[in-house]
Amino acid sequence: MHKVHRFIKLSLYSVIQSTDRIIPMKKLLLILLCAGLFKLHYAQSTPNWAQNIAPILYANCTSCHHDGGLSPFPLMSYNDAYNNYISIQSDVVARIMPPWPPDPTYSRLAHERILSLADIEMINDWANGGAPMGDTMQAPTPPVYKKGSQLDTVSLSLIIPTYTVPINQTDDIYQCFALPSGLLQNMFITEMEIVPGNPSIVHHVLVFQDTTGTCAQLDAASPGPGYVNFGGVGTNKAILVGGWVPGGQPYTLPPNFGIPVFAGTDIVLQVHYPNGGNGQSDSTRINLKLVPNVSRQVSVAPILNHLTNINAPLFIPADSTKTFNEHYKGSQLPVDVSVLTVGPHCHLLGKHWVSFAVTPQLDTIPFIQVDNWNFRWQGFYSFRNVMKVPAGSNLWAFCYYDNTVNNPTNPNNPPQDVSLGENTTDEMMLVYFSYLPYEAGDENIVIDSTPLVDLVDSFYTTGVINTAGPIVSTPQLYEAVPNPANGQTMFSYFLPANIHTELRIYDLTGKLVEVLNVSGKPGYNRVNYDTSKLSSGTYVYSLVTDSRVTSKQLVIMR
Repeated sequence: MHKVHRFIKLSLYSVIQSTDRIIPMKKLLLILLCAGLFKLHYAQSTPNWAQNIAPILYANCTSCHHDGGLSPFPLMSYNDAYNNYISIQSDVVARIMPPWPPDPTYSRLAHERILSLADIEMINDWANGGAPMGDTMQAPTPPVYKKGSQLDTVSLSLIIPTYTVPINQTDDIYQCFALPSGLLQNMFITEMEIVPGNPSIVHHVLVFQDTTGTCAQLDAASPGPGYVNFGGVGTNKAILVGGWVPGGQPYTLPPNFGIPVFAGTDIVLQVHYPNGGNGQSDSTRINLKLVPNVSRQVSVAPILNHLTNINAPLFIPADSTKTFNEHYKGSQLPVDVSVLTVGPHCHLLGKHWVSFAVTPQLDTIPFIQVDNWNFRWQGFYSFRNVMKVPAGSNLWAFCYYDNTVNNPTNPNNPPQDVSLGENTTDEMMLVYFSYLPYEAGDENIVIDSTPLVDLVDSFYTTGVINTAGPIVSTPQLYEAVPNPANGQTMFSYFLPANIHTELRIYDLTGKLVEVLNVSGKPGYNRVNYDTSKLSSGTYVYSLVTDSRVTSKQLVIMR
């Protein structure tokens, strides 16, 4: 098509160049014919909204960009898209939108918001062609977004009293609201949704439960509504059950999993209002789906944190950069654990994150890596399958902070010394996990089964960040999922660099059954494998590189 396009342009150009000042009729007709062909080709080759762009926007953007959504403007119609096509083009090409801070070459997480290279090129070509509409009869049906709660079932809905930020606000406010649950019996949260009443002034929300009555007493004693408390909600006996940050969506646990809430408990929302919300009001709501019984109880906690396991006091001098690490020792993990979500948290000086586990066999389990930290887009990220972390594993996190003029998000100009604190201009280093004791087969529980976007794109070739030294320096092979398998299974592995790689499958006699020539790209890799050619029994699969051979068992059951 591009060759035809170039031929038409060259033909038109050559005809024009060969004409005299007075163009003969035959040459004029030829010029008009070439121009018509050029216009026809250009109209046919330029993507249009109806057939090409609307499907991309509906699948990837409108969950936030709809009336009443988190984004400042909708993208539901052609006019919506046309009025914003220049910013759509620039943000998509720069990979600013859709927002997805985690590095997919390190770990593939659930519900990724990543456009394929083909989608990005389509949007770029559409914008460069003037953003044509196309035949609206061929446009897909727009998705429907519920007003109010996105949950199918809401068992308990609580809203804070309308709170107005002081007009003369100069500091960040952490306002806590104790809301009686009214629960007459112990229940379990299976779905949670937090809806900020005023997203422009709500930075994040943490959700606790308190059975002691302490938070309710603090709330009643404060002129309020609510009461101010930094670092927590005023009692160490309050239990964290969830949270919300910008971009956060409703959270659904796997079947038969639940976070316990107790009869008579108070649900306590700690809402962070950053400096700048002068005189604005908020009425944040929490919606919960509750059930009386589950077979598996889930806990939520910042296992890696700046109080108990950081390597040094969190202090970043002005005009300096610094990397801190947090280490949860293997001796503190006496049993196998199943991990559902991970959520790193810091403020404006943080630039790069990585968190992982190292098993007693020295295998590395990647949790999350964020190459370009964005304070406004952080979240609690689910794994595509429940993640098994063996007993005795060491948990690690590294975060690189930039307190120089080179950091465009530095809150101080000129830079000032920054230390641990609750204000946005202070710093923190936390990694939240939701987890529970492991049971056989947990790693086969699928949280997200949607196809992965192919990363054949130079934008995603950075590999492992090196702000803290060679964090993962050897090839890693992970458990096949599912295992035992009957049909398809998935092999996954991690490479610290571009290297020749094979996956070999052996039977228990040592006979080589098959060799898979797989990707040698750095980062996290996955490959689907059809086990139907194998008889029932136990096999060994090996990751073979120039530097290392790592093997694990695969069981086939018919």
